[in-house]
Amino acid sequence: MQVTVAKSFFKKIDLLKEKAEQEIKNKASDIVSDAVDLSPVDTGAFVESWQINPRGERTSRSRSSANRPKLPEGSKQAKREEEKSRLLGRVESFDLEQLSGFTVTNRAPHIAEMNKSDRLRTGYSPSEIQAVLKDRFR
Repeated sequence: MQVTVAKSFFKKIDLLKEKAEQEIKNKASDIVSDAVDLSPVDTGAFVESWQINPRGERTSRSRSSANRPKLPEGSKQAKREEEKSRLLGRVESFDLEQLSGFTVTNRAPHIAEMNKSDRLRTGYSPSEIQAVLKDRFR
């Protein structure tokens, strides 16, 4: 008895790996894009505090809004785009062969104040963003 595995079988496996890697990057990109798009922007500190890391890596970002001027209305979306670009670049740098998951964090020191505020002019509160992301990306 003999079983032969054709070379095309391995090509199909490689193609599946490539598709899976692209889906992982797409999902991570969707998550960071939604997090940034939902974020309130006043001084830019909160949106600058988003970070995405491979699971187990402890790098975080924390930007304070203290003593920072409010951004002009016209530059708030530009700040979102700048931070989204930074985070998407981080996603592209992931070594997917070694990746066992990823975490998205925001360590802005003023999150508690933002959650209590009923006067956010743009975006969602941090707790609402967390709920939306968990619901969309279970």
